[in-house]
Amino acid sequence: MSSKILWSANDPGGANAIFPVVEALKARGDEVAGVATGPALQFARARGLAVYDAPPFVPNLFLAGTSMGDSTDEKIFRTLGSTPSVYVMDAWGNYKGRFSKDGIDISYMPTKVCVVDEYSKQDAITEGVPESHIEVTGNPHFDHFADTITRAYEDKQLVVFVSQPVSQDVGGAYGFDEYAVLKDVIEVLPDECRLEIRLHPREQVGKYDAYVGGRISVGEGSLEEALSRAGFVVGMFSPVLLQAAIAGKPILSYQPHGVKDNLITNELGLTRKASSHDELEQALREYAAGTYKNPGDVSTVLPKGATARVVAVIDSLL
Repeated sequence: MSSKILWSANDPGGANAIFPVVEALKARGDEVAGVATGPALQFARARGLAVYDAPPFVPNLFLAGTSMGDSTDEKIFRTLGSTPSVYVMDAWGNYKGRFSKDGIDISYMPTKVCVVDEYSKQDAITEGVPESHIEVTGNPHFDHFADTITRAYEDKQLVVFVSQPVSQDVGGAYGFDEYAVLKDVIEVLPDECRLEIRLHPREQVGKYDAYVGGRISVGEGSLEEALSRAGFVVGMFSPVLLQAAIAGKPILSYQPHGVKDNLITNELGLTRKASSHDELEQALREYAAGTYKNPGDVSTVLPKGATARVVAVIDSLL
């Protein structure tokens, strides 16, 4: 017997995390409909998923990708009473922000929270998520994370900066923001290289206009196309860094004077982190000299099969 499953998402990472699950549920015959806002709405339409302005039915289960702030998924969640709910984490960190209206404390709790790995589980518990609500499934988006990235037309002189709206989401809580990071990257960019800025889907066009010119540009086209062209990828703690690393691209996580490292692969020694301007400059010098390599294989901590594991969690609640 098929179930009625309502899904919702706003942020791009959360949307990407649940869309493989939505498609798997549809494929097996469940009645599935979504309410999406923000970047997730565009993502859903691109994948041909049914999207509504309001829930079209009373669901048997609510599935959501996590978002920062008082997003549409949180507003729907608060109307569902005892309806089972499953939220899927797309990355590590920011647990309070994902399950709180004001970002200060965890003010609502889904029936189950699917997290990336055991490290994420322990971090979530530390921040106040009850262990009984946590399931380690992985991120379904990682199942086919780098399938559309190629190295066939890689440009060794192209450095891609993967931006994130850190200043918008957490202010100065991390000890850095995207503007400080970009400024440092530009200062140490090797003379022979160009820099392409990739905006996060929640960032406004024109945000970095003051930095654009000469060797600095804002990228257009798909993220996968940009990563395919890139010779080197630098960012803060975006999962896009892992996507690039799995595709074989040299990557660097730059978190100057950060109070906490939000990319677990740095701690595991699989990716490289620069914590100072000097370390950033050294890394880019090594890249320009052709000696820079990723220290490990990121795919070892992103096992495939996450989509099926999340579906199993859903089935346990129906």
